[in-house]
Amino acid sequence: MTTIDFSYIVDSEADYANIVQLMSDFKRETGIEVNIKRMEWGDAWQQLITIATKGVGADISHVGSTWVSSLVVMDALRPISKQLVNRIGGEQVFVHSTWSNVFSTEHRDVYGVPLSAYSYVVAYRKDLLAKAGLHSGSAFATPAALEATVQKLDALNAVENTWLMPIAPHPFNDIVHMAASWVWSSGGHFMDNRGGQVLFNSPATLAGLKSYLALLRRGPKLDYLGQNTCMEMLLNGKAAAVITDARAVMVAAQNRAPNIENIGAASLMGIPWTGGGSVVVWRHTHGYPDRLEASFKLVEFLARKQTMLEFARNSSYTMPSRTDALDELFPPDHILRAVMLQLVSTGRSYRPIPLWHRIEYQFGEELQRVANELMQNPKLDLDTTVTRAMTSLSERLNLTLG
Repeated sequence: MTTIDFSYIVDSEADYANIVQLMSDFKRETGIEVNIKRMEWGDAWQQLITIATKGVGADISHVGSTWVSSLVVMDALRPISKQLVNRIGGEQVFVHSTWSNVFSTEHRDVYGVPLSAYSYVVAYRKDLLAKAGLHSGSAFATPAALEATVQKLDALNAVENTWLMPIAPHPFNDIVHMAASWVWSSGGHFMDNRGGQVLFNSPATLAGLKSYLALLRRGPKLDYLGQNTCMEMLLNGKAAAVITDARAVMVAAQNRAPNIENIGAASLMGIPWTGGGSVVVWRHTHGYPDRLEASFKLVEFLARKQTMLEFARNSSYTMPSRTDALDELFPPDHILRAVMLQLVSTGRSYRPIPLWHRIEYQFGEELQRVANELMQNPKLDLDTTVTRAMTSLSERLNLTLG
């Protein structure tokens, strides 16, 4: 009997229990034993780098979707064959923004398969949005519309906190992902068309970042405010609208949380950032033909519509990366239906360049430093602070990029 090692990054205990059950189902179907190597998001990248550089460890791994291109340039992954891609339905069955991450700009082979999609959303109180004379389809679609919406909700003086956004101590990687929607919906970009220079100090990108930070600055001065807490405060009547993630909304809807009938959800901007997880097969597995074949069989099993639906429904609340699974999971009357349609049509991820993980890390460090300064000093001029920081960062990174 063939045995393979599968490293999986968990979001919750429910996720881990679900993946254990799925591996049991996979063994029953194929006879292949899967040893699960549990990882956590906080240190998974370093563990994956160790596998990549030493050529030992897991045969197949669950990784952050934007990490694939960096692993490809290290020559650490096995390509996914066209035959396997066709067997799972082809790229057209996946959310486009998740599929765009399984390449590298320098290698056009497929090096992974998306397993999940992740996106931030705006959750809001329907009664207050109606009272302010606003429509969910347009109220949060652009930075300018969102800012006007917050001002109109604030004028109602109906709740303790009009607007809440997640914030966390350093390192807070998701600050980049949330800001991305502001940047793209302002017409900005993080990289030029050739992927050779960063554009953090371009006028449109700066406009998006300033709009994002201005709204962040309106919130309470707290060291930590997670997306789940934002959702709880909305449900408890302590906020009018919040940024949270799709998972928090799914949990509230599934558990029939108090006041959930008065809660709506909308896409965060017209161009929502899309993350998630992908599955990759390591190059060193090539030396063990039985394990290599078994790893590809596991990829095919995980990429099935039914597998994704089963994982999503069994208390993990993970959004599938397949559009057919999303369509079934979020029928027309579901609270997240509009969010799903926007995600499928205009969702975007980062350009899959080899150095993106490094660039994203440095950008996130600087963006969080600026955010902390602005939160701690209300008198600090936002325009000057952001422009100076992003110009300096762009100059340093572009020297490195050559």
